[in-house]
Order: sequence, then structure tokens, then C-alpha cells
Amino acid sequence: MPPSATLSPFAERAKVRAVPAPKHRPALTALKLAMLLSGWAVAAWLGLRDGERPVVRTEVAPVAVVVPTPEPPREGEIARVFREWSANPEFAGALIGFCLLDEKGETIFASPLAATALCPASSLKTATTGAALDLLGPEFRFETQLAGTAPLNAAGVLDGDLVLVGGGDPTLAREDLAALADAAVAAGLKRVSGRLRTDTSIFPSDPMSEHWNWGDIGNGYGAGAYGLNVDHNRVDLRFEPGAQPGAPAKFLGDAPVPHATRWQNHVVTGPAGSGDEVVVFSEPYGRTITLRGTVPAGSGVFTVAGALPDPPALAAELLRARLEKSGVRFGERAGPFATAPPNILASHRSAPLPEVIDHLHAASDNLEAQCLFLTLGRRQGVAPADAVRQYWEKAGVQFIGLRLLDGSGLARANMIRPLDLARISLAARHGPHGQRYFESLTAYADGAVRGKVGGMSGVKTQVGFLRTKSGRELTFALMANGLPSGREFWTRMADLLETIRNTEP
Repeated sequence: MPPSATLSPFAERAKVRAVPAPKHRPALTALKLAMLLSGWAVAAWLGLRDGERPVVRTEVAPVAVVVPTPEPPREGEIARVFREWSANPEFAGALIGFCLLDEKGETIFASPLAATALCPASSLKTATTGAALDLLGPEFRFETQLAGTAPLNAAGVLDGDLVLVGGGDPTLAREDLAALADAAVAAGLKRVSGRLRTDTSIFPSDPMSEHWNWGDIGNGYGAGAYGLNVDHNRVDLRFEPGAQPGAPAKFLGDAPVPHATRWQNHVVTGPAGSGDEVVVFSEPYGRTITLRGTVPAGSGVFTVAGALPDPPALAAELLRARLEKSGVRFGERAGPFATAPPNILASHRSAPLPEVIDHLHAASDNLEAQCLFLTLGRRQGVAPADAVRQYWEKAGVQFIGLRLLDGSGLARANMIRPLDLARISLAARHGPHGQRYFESLTAYADGAVRGKVGGMSGVKTQVGFLRTKSGRELTFALMANGLPSGREFWTRMADLLETIRNTEP
């Protein structure tokens, strides 16, 4: 190749050998030869030549494709408030579910655990009370009767048994029993040939739920629900602490309990300011009450609440003592057993249901809630839990993961989702007695929040309504399980609700 010949870039890339120009074309210039060779190189590059000519591949630099990254969705203000609140180190390891519903029941916010069933404690009482207001009605009253198995004759003799018929009234007091006795005497009763007995058949014979803790049922808050109750089935137990921690605490032993009840006292003196650490153990209809734990040093006479193990027996003893004091005598003659004595001598009716519910919510009274729960089952002719569940399902609450074992929330095995607990309260608010239900809840924050709290060891909950700064009424449920001990959670819960109330959703 003449020195002046120049290969095209294609020829260089394909390493094509230059061919000398034919001798019969001496006039071919270097420029024409370069153009010719370039043409062959192009042909080779395009793969148009036959034979074993090399296939030329070009290396094309990759083109960078830029895909725009979408911006993450903006976190709602309520979500941010809850996220920051629940990040408190004190809540580490706890399960916390929170939800907020608008006026129509649409979800404004639901934390991930709002759709997980958690232990509700006493906030579950709202499921019982809300159903009772509708199914029993605001005019409902518990009724206790004093009746005879035979008519009272002109001489004031009842030739049969005198029966105290329980109506499941959790509010029945010894004063009411005295009034029943006085009314019977005023009706002319002077002598009963038979016995004084009680009829508690309105409720099941077992007054306790099998799911209640053994350490709860002997204490005042764990009293069982009997067909015949008296003084909330509670008794005050008074102790005199020792001189120093560890010393025996003297049980004063003047508590009103049925005859022949035995006390086993193992209570000792605890540190000053330690509070009520007494645990009471007893069994339904039993006659032995065991006391363990501590009372604080330096507190003077210290009183704790225990549960009556046999309220029907105490009620009968109180009634009989009042009758005998008024001159009525009993012959103790055994007669035929009549389960439904037709001859009513006197009756006592409780306060109307809304007043019972007011106290139930304010005091978180387990006995009152359980008596309503059992009454609903009896009235509906089904198991109490079925009566409550069916009512709310008809009201539009579709439960997932519900485990309903009692009407008070005392059973730790109760489970309900925060979303469903909130929907119960919203359905009650929109029900036929919604305003009365709303008013029965405890007011907080100058009335801007109304709710029912629940608490037991490791569990703190609240369900209810809050009014925003613009006047909207929203429904909420907050449930926390697995919390460390301490009451500071209530303050932090109030702080969260106050922040949300002032944050317009």
C-alpha cells in the first residue's frame, strides 16, 4: 500500500487488509483507493459479504435511563402524633393499638395493632352496658321479692316457707332487706310454720367465671354474681399493723359474714406507704377466708375490701334477724319445696337501669356489669356472651378475633380489637338511647373527652369520644398490653388525647 494511502475508520476497526490497485488501472488515485476500501469495509461491517470474512461487532456505550423516585406519601398529622407518642421508651415491648373514627364510622387513623385483638380490661364493660340499655330498656329495674309458699291467713300465720327470691340485683343492701322485713310485718306476718330460705335460681349456680384469676375472686373487686346479692358482696377487713415491717398485722375480725365463717390471717406489716398489698382467698359458698400479704406500717387501722363467699346466706341471716326483732317466729317445719312461691308479701326494686350504669361506669363495678351480663343472657334465652355478641352484630359491628368471656372485663382472656371496641361505642351512641349512654361515661378535659377506662396489671385501655377544637365528635379506642407497672400511663394517655383533640384530622 502506498505510504499516502489512508484506511477508513471502518477498515481499521474491522482490520481489513488493503488490496493493491490493479496494474491496468494506474490512474487510480490514492483518494479513490481509500474510498473503495472504505466501501468494502462498510460491506464487511454490515455483514453483507459471503465466505469467512469476519463479523464486525460494534461496542455501543450504554445509555443511562433515569427513573424518577416517587416521593414517599406524606405522613398524616394524627399518624405523626401517635408515632412520636408511642416511641416513648417507657412503652418499649408493649403492644399498643389506637384508632380514631369519624362521625360516620369511617377510619381517620388506625395504628397497625388497631386490627389486632388485645385484652380490654374494664373498657369491655361498654359492650355490656350499651347492649343492656337497648335490650332491657331504661325503665328496667332489678326486683327482689319476699314471698310465701302458702297464703298468709287472717291470724298472720304463713303455713309454709318464707322465701327470699333473688332478682340478681347487684345493688341490694342490708337496708333494703330490713325494708322487706318491715313491709312483711306491716302486711300482717307474725309466724312462719316452715323455714326461711332463699331462691337464687335466676342466675347460674356458679357465681364466678372459670376464667377469673384465683387471686382476684376473694377480693372486693372480684366478688361473684349471685342470684341474691347484698352490700355489693363485699366486706371491709380491718387490720392493725405491727410496730415495724415484718411484724404480724392483727386482723380485727369484726367483718359481717355468714355464721361459722373461719378466718386464716397471714398478713404482716409492710414498709410505710406501701399501700394495700393484701390478697384474699375464698371459694363460692365457702366458710373459710384466707388473708395474705401486707398492710403499711404506721397507717393506723388499715381497711381493705374482701369478697363475701356466700352472700345469699348472709342476706337470709340479716333478714331473719330483722323479722325476729319485729316479733316474727319460725317453726322450722319442713314442708314441700316450691321453686316459685306465688304469695308475694313484699318486694324491692332497684334504681332504674341508667342510674345503675352511671355508677357502674364511674366505679368500674365488676359485680354490676356481671349481673347485667347474666340478665341479658336470661332475657334473650341464650348464653350471655352470645346475647351481647348478637346484639352488636345486628347493630353492624363485624367482629374479628373477639373472645368474650364475661361482662366486666375481669377475665384476662377477653380479647377484642381496638377498632371493634370503638365501633361498639359508636353504635351505642347512634342507638335508641345514645345520648344516655354518652352521659353515663366519665367526663375528662372539662367535658371534651368522655370515656371508660380499663386497667389491670400490665393493661391500660380507654374507649370513648373526644371533641376536636372545631367541634367534631370523634370516637376513639386506645389499648395497651404488656406495660410496666405504674400509673403514669394514664397521664400520658390524657396527653395524647389532648394533642389529638387540638389537631384537626
